[in-house]
Amino acid sequence: MVRSERLLRLYIQSTLGAFEKYYVKAGFETPFSLYVSYLSRALVAVGAAVFAASLAVHLFLLRFAVPLAFAASVTLTVLAEVLVVFVALYYPVYRVYSRRITIEKDLPFTASYMAALSSSGMGLERLLERAVLYESNKEIKREIALILRDIKAYGLDTLTALSRAALRSPSRSLAMLWLGLRETYITSGNFKSYLSHFSGVLLSEKTQSLRRVTNTISMMAEVYTTLMVAAPLMFVTMLVIMDMLGGTVFGLSPGILVLVLTFVVVPFSALGVYVAIDGILSRV
Repeated sequence: MVRSERLLRLYIQSTLGAFEKYYVKAGFETPFSLYVSYLSRALVAVGAAVFAASLAVHLFLLRFAVPLAFAASVTLTVLAEVLVVFVALYYPVYRVYSRRITIEKDLPFTASYMAALSSSGMGLERLLERAVLYESNKEIKREIALILRDIKAYGLDTLTALSRAALRSPSRSLAMLWLGLRETYITSGNFKSYLSHFSGVLLSEKTQSLRRVTNTISMMAEVYTTLMVAAPLMFVTMLVIMDMLGGTVFGLSPGILVLVLTFVVVPFSALGVYVAIDGILSRV
């Protein structure tokens, strides 16, 4: 069992080698090799449990023939294994997306604050120390803290620490910030000029994004007014009149359709609009 699990872990790690960079961007504290080890153990445990339980159910409860029970159990086991792999791969992808949204929401203000600090002429390491001290965004704060950790605890030079930070950043804009600081450190050392320009670009992009969000929310408000206020009133009026005249809709009573429209269609439609608006505003 131990040998098979070890071989499975090596196979998964070689197969998901390209996925490791994505895993690093997700911001997990667990090393990728340990994550692969957990995944291999989960596959072995889930496979054994699902196969045993499924075989017992098919043989003793459903009274299937042995070949059919074996085939059905293998099929369910494969589906369970695929589900485990899907969850293991999807969760880091979701973490990368969530971290990118969180970082890019406040990155223009962080870059502006760093530009203001750089006007005093402080060095890059001191600039990062001051930025991490007052940063309120937990993801940006974590990325800056990791750069300082690489420099102070691991003994890496500043250029290498910035390169490592760009590689593990889930946000392209944040990676550009670190690489820009690296190039500025090598060439002119004028962090004020670079950070001022970079923060101006980010603020301009954020302004355009806010305009797009405003237009989208305005359009959704008009759709909501039409579909959730005017349309239900119109349909309820029509159905009440049909009920008074004794008509039916696809064999259903208009009274039942009014109840379905009032207590099912309208509430769930409103919930869908709320989820859509919340998803849009969460990116701002």
